[in-house]
Amino acid sequence: MFVVMNRIPVNPDYAEQFEERFTNRAREVDKMPGFVRNQVLRPTNPDDPYIVLTVWQSQADFEA
Repeated sequence: MFVVMNRIPVNPDYAEQFEERFTNRAREVDKMPGFVRNQVLRPTNPDDPYIVLTVWQSQADFEA
């Protein structure tokens, strides 16, 4: 498995919108070969970034 982590800063005033948009995303990445899953981790402190983890079968799948 190959895991990619992104830190996404979100203004606390827009956190609810961010989560809603992520929940209702187009899901195009789900169709990519080698994609396994993704997770969005909500910060406990409103000033901290969200963490988005994307899991792939391999680094080659991610890079493709």
